[in-house]
Amino acid sequence: MKKLFIVLCLVLLTGPVSAAEVEKLAKETTVNALIANGWILKFVSSSDYITTYTLIKRGDVVTCRVGSNDKVTCFKP
Repeated sequence: MKKLFIVLCLVLLTGPVSAAEVEKLAKETTVNALIANGWILKFVSSSDYITTYTLIKRGDVVTCRVGSNDKVTCFKP
């Protein structure tokens, strides 16, 4: 009975969680434009095909991804 209760609790706690809305920025937005507007570059990470930039300004966060084809996509998580 105790094991059943533990399993039930785990199922309830690990159930589906809805993600927050993501606000996409204009297609013309670039990392350089954001830095010129006062955003501070905090993190840069890269893999074989994508470089990700994380910028912060007054508690807001913007993430920009630059693909191998130089396509830039910026969004607010």
